[in-house]
Amino acid sequence: MKQGIRLWVIWLFALFTGVYGTAETYQGITTSQHMDLTYGVPILLFGIWVTGNIWASARQAWRRQRAQAKAGVHNA
Repeated sequence: MKQGIRLWVIWLFALFTGVYGTAETYQGITTSQHMDLTYGVPILLFGIWVTGNIWASARQAWRRQRAQAKAGVHNA
């Protein structure tokens, strides 16, 4: 349970960084404050990277669970 809550907190942080990075990047493109691009792009990429890692971990856990179910192994 604790691990699931921690995963949700990390995912929400990644979602926030993606949204914030998108806003900074958009502001850097559409206004004369091009310095926002310097901050916005790395923040956006960090959010995408963390989200991708969470997705890959969830996919790996799902495959492991599916393989254990086929083998007849049950965790108690």
